[in-house]
Amino acid sequence: MTALTLIKGFQKPTHDSQRVFRQLLKAMSEPGTLVRVDSPESIDSLHASTFAVCQAMMDQQTPLWLSPHFATPNIKHNLHFHTGVPIVEESQQALFALISPAEIDSVERFPHVFFQGTDEYPETGCTVIVQVHSVKDNISKGVNLRLTGPGIETAQLVSISDLSPPLLNYLSNQTGERNGSFPLGLDFIFIDKNQLVCLPRTTQVEVL
Repeated sequence: MTALTLIKGFQKPTHDSQRVFRQLLKAMSEPGTLVRVDSPESIDSLHASTFAVCQAMMDQQTPLWLSPHFATPNIKHNLHFHTGVPIVEESQQALFALISPAEIDSVERFPHVFFQGTDEYPETGCTVIVQVHSVKDNISKGVNLRLTGPGIETAQLVSISDLSPPLLNYLSNQTGERNGSFPLGLDFIFIDKNQLVCLPRTTQVEVL
């Protein structure tokens, strides 16, 4: 049996969690604004930046679903050790989901595979964390998006790599599901090795 690897979490857990949480609040309230987050180490395919988000947002009360790409024994062990987060097998039970963009193509019933909240508590919809190769706040070789809506003065341009057609169709409301179900829905965090951008369900997305 292979021994599990335990990596370093935040050096100052309370201080560092609050610092990353403030960055996440800024990114979620100002969609399209990139913020940097970090943690001392990465583990398997999980970036240190993504691990920082997990440490700041997750605890014993926030069930997490992992896609097959991230559901390794080392990642599960470290997430549970550093946050206490329960990892669930059924995605509908999760308040957070962690997935790679390539896997979204193979997820059946996307986006309905994730919990989108209830009429009484729409804020309980799942936050989907998508780990990508790059996010940028300008036009580049990735998928370029124009964002408008609450928290954005006029419009914000971002470039996110690796986004699959099903995800883009959902985000840009090509299927009508995203706007049609509002205020129910999903919030997204796209994160690369150093920084992240948030697309809450209130943000309108146009693919350029």
